[in-house]
Amino acid sequence: MHNKRLPLLLTSLLVFFVMFGLGLLLQLKLRELGASLLMVGLLTTVRGAVETFGSPAWGAISDGLKKRKLLMILLVLTPALLYFAYSVIETPIAFILFSSLIAFFTAGFEPIAMALSTEHSRDSVRNTSRELSILNTANSIGMLTGRIMLSILLVFFTVSQAINWYAFVALIAVIPVLFLKEEKHLVSRRKGFLNRLFPLKEDSTPLWENGLWAVYAGTFLRQLGTAGATSIIAIYMTERIGLSGAATAIITSINPFMQIFSHIFFGRVISKTGPRKSTLIGIGLTVFTMVFFAVAKNWVFIAIGYFCLGIAFGAFINGAGTMVSLCSPPGRRAEFLGLLRSARAIGFMVGPMLAGTVAEYSYFGMFIMMASLIATGGLIVIVFTKERFVTS
Repeated sequence: MHNKRLPLLLTSLLVFFVMFGLGLLLQLKLRELGASLLMVGLLTTVRGAVETFGSPAWGAISDGLKKRKLLMILLVLTPALLYFAYSVIETPIAFILFSSLIAFFTAGFEPIAMALSTEHSRDSVRNTSRELSILNTANSIGMLTGRIMLSILLVFFTVSQAINWYAFVALIAVIPVLFLKEEKHLVSRRKGFLNRLFPLKEDSTPLWENGLWAVYAGTFLRQLGTAGATSIIAIYMTERIGLSGAATAIITSINPFMQIFSHIFFGRVISKTGPRKSTLIGIGLTVFTMVFFAVAKNWVFIAIGYFCLGIAFGAFINGAGTMVSLCSPPGRRAEFLGLLRSARAIGFMVGPMLAGTVAEYSYFGMFIMMASLIATGGLIVIVFTKERFVTS
């Protein structure tokens, strides 16, 4: 089992290493091209819109294949080759459009990786949560090291050179995929092109069983709140709290650092508490994060907030991912895991716009609003979800 996991874990670590590092570099490159702040924000919106439709579509395509390995190679190799073109694009509009093309391919990686990791969990909470927690731990290690490496690269290289460096690492990520071992899984067959891309259009029954739709609603509202608050937290920390840029970078790194331990911990305890309770713990801790941000007068409460946020993410994503994995039909697992990513992508698009609008009048009001929306998501999960899973 450990040998079977390794290629997927190495690939996932490297993919998230690249994506988390490139996220900031793309914004910096756009500014170098003379883009306005509105256009920089548009980059996130456009990419999020593409990922919203791309994730479930790629998931559905993979569900229809007996072997997902070739598709994984395509989804890892294509963006890696396209990344090199970022350094030669000269207009902001072309840059954003090209970025949306890459986002279409990167959108498929996470749901398929999650489906592969849970494929032989025998529909038990213990096995499913364990496999997802191991995969998510690799993702968080990639995110943390990717951000640390970015701070080092920007000392010695230009933005374009740093992008090319990450593109090279993305090519290396293809190597472990070549050694990916998988067995045949239950294949979902659909008639019609649209039905193959979006099977939910033909059969949405699983959404209403065990209140799975509520998991997506809670995911959307939690992501809306966290994306909104964190989209302007750097400005809040430097202009209101008075922290330096270096101190801001260090404090925000607490989040991915704590995620690593959170994934491991909740991956073990979900078999006892159940994925629903883990999901709610993650939502509750995220609400506390917003409150800590709202009342912060110095770096201490901001750091405590990021500490809670890191723990919250591990509790939430492992719980929600386990619920979705176990509630979705075996032949459509990647599709429904793709919808989980889509719910997060929509929240990521809406949150920054709403937070920015409210923060123009009051940072405190913005954080409390985000906390209220996240709490509403938790209430929806409490009222409408059920937990009837095999725990062995």
